[in-house]
Amino acid sequence: MFKIRFFNEVDPSLKPFIRHYWYVNNDENITISQNLLLPMDHVDLIMNIGNPCIYGEDPNLCKPENIHFHGIREHASKITQWGRLRSFGITYTPWGFYFFTKKPMGQYVDRIVNLRETNTMLCQELSAHIAQFHNPSSFIKQMEKSLMKSVRATEEELDECSIIENFMASDLPHIQTYCERNGLSTRKLERLFSKYIGVSPKRFMNIVRFEECARDIISGNESSLTDISYRNGYYDQPHFVKNFKGYTGYAPRDFQSDKPALKSHFDCDS
Repeated sequence: MFKIRFFNEVDPSLKPFIRHYWYVNNDENITISQNLLLPMDHVDLIMNIGNPCIYGEDPNLCKPENIHFHGIREHASKITQWGRLRSFGITYTPWGFYFFTKKPMGQYVDRIVNLRETNTMLCQELSAHIAQFHNPSSFIKQMEKSLMKSVRATEEELDECSIIENFMASDLPHIQTYCERNGLSTRKLERLFSKYIGVSPKRFMNIVRFEECARDIISGNESSLTDISYRNGYYDQPHFVKNFKGYTGYAPRDFQSDKPALKSHFDCDS
């Protein structure tokens, strides 16, 4: 098991955009071989302080720079890494990364992109902080200064993201029902999701539902797979199995026994 430490204290001015920070540090040489990175409902910015990582089946296919980000993921991808595992990450809110690039997020879905391609100044400043890295706490203080300089948000944009947030927090089962009750057109909601998140509301909620199921399975709780599927809104087992396999390539039971996900090998320390 590898230790991952979470830092949930985020500067108030960055809270609308960032969920938390995380840090992985393993002093021993290790090998991560073709573990799965699961679909996720947000962008992660990765800063490799130790050895680089490789994504995909082919070692030459995707070997990004040390500072890169994962767009929202609809499909699992594979990661390989060896040597000293030492990385710092930023987990954004579903709409948060948009404000550091100001580009429609659809172009980053299922992609791994070097940060310098979208925000050269932030990449340069983070690189300078990494070069002087001593401990996570001091690094966060310096990093947040750069993040606060980089973020750009208008009141109109924040209001639009509030619409997205309110939709996510609602318990209405259908998008059209939500829009009708809130005086909102479905076209507008879809446009906002496309701009700030990169996928449609329906696709986004399906990713969230999958994440909840995968989290329950990885946690190893006593619930049966049937209970997990029902609890997360699947009322038809064949549909659950097909959906889960579409996201991971594994049937839920095989996923449970084989433990292919990278998250299965991390011990969380909040």
